[in-house]
Amino acid sequence: MNEEDRQALLDQLHDVQLPELSAWPAAGWWLLLLSLILLVIVAMLSWRRYQARSWQREAFTELQRLRDQVVSQPTNSTLADCSRLARRVLLAVRSRSDVANLQGKAWLEELDSVCQQPLFAQGFGRLLEAGPYQRDPQISQNDLESLFDALEELVRSAARRQPTTTR
Repeated sequence: MNEEDRQALLDQLHDVQLPELSAWPAAGWWLLLLSLILLVIVAMLSWRRYQARSWQREAFTELQRLRDQVVSQPTNSTLADCSRLARRVLLAVRSRSDVANLQGKAWLEELDSVCQQPLFAQGFGRLLEAGPYQRDPQISQNDLESLFDALEELVRSAARRQPTTTR
């Protein structure tokens, strides 16, 4: 092979043709972006649900505090705290205007409607009606425990009835 043949062969070679750069990123980057967006959406929805249920966690904490302090606190004070807790739970699922004027039997019946069972108007919830206002109510420990159980059911029922969006 002489010099002319080599030069002829070299002249037949063309430069490497690089593909044009695309304005679109590779598909993997789009999938990563989509995954991140979905992750952010799921995290936001989870946070909203967690925040919407904060009243329920607070109610259970308060109820446990009442159970723990029942022996060291006067009975009428315990009943007053139970009454306040029941009203706050009711405010979590009903509007303030609906709850503000309720008293006596109507209030207990509204608590029953949240529970969907007669725990208050016909059960141990009746202790909330007059007990907080008596000087020294004679209520057994078992009756108080039954009232605490009714309040626990009230919190659970109210949580099932409340929508998970924030208010």
